[in-house]
Amino acid sequence: MNNPIKVDPNLLPTLQELYRATVGALIVASILLVTAVLPAEAGIDPTGIGGVLGLTALGELKRDGAAPPTAKAAPQPVVATATVAAPVAAPPAAAYAFRSDEMTLTLRPSEGLEVKATMRAGDQMVYSWTADKGELFFDFHGDPKGAAADVFTSYEKGSKSAAQGEFEASFEGVHGWYWKNRTSETISLQLKTSGIYEKIARK
Repeated sequence: MNNPIKVDPNLLPTLQELYRATVGALIVASILLVTAVLPAEAGIDPTGIGGVLGLTALGELKRDGAAPPTAKAAPQPVVATATVAAPVAAPPAAAYAFRSDEMTLTLRPSEGLEVKATMRAGDQMVYSWTADKGELFFDFHGDPKGAAADVFTSYEKGSKSAAQGEFEASFEGVHGWYWKNRTSETISLQLKTSGIYEKIARK
């Protein structure tokens, strides 16, 4: 004789839990019936979801017993195209070659002089200058090409015995320094430049 299986009553679902599960299953089944089964089998789509999912068309074919139509590719129109030659742009101006220059200048007491490099917009230059005795007044500036003599852009000015840095021209023209010896002694000035510019000379 088999021994009866004992089940713990605490593990069995209550009537309320069984009722909730049954109602939930009925709700899910109803939703699936309205949104999927009816559109796919009978072509009936009360919610419109079947049309979005493409099930309504399938149900209509089943209901009507018609085979799906075979799509034929529409003939493509022949479009005549004309080739228009693009205008030939003028070649860009050749870039200046990289160069390095060094010059020694002498300024007597109260004497001033100017050195400028010819550059185009975007040209770059590294520079350094040193005075051997005392400080010189200087004005580092640029003169636009074709502008009046009194039109210029000042980058830095003051009194120093030496300076160095990097410079990029923002416009085409000449860029450089004006120095003046305000001391009572003759001063020797050494200038070194390297970069992309056409030439550098004393003005």
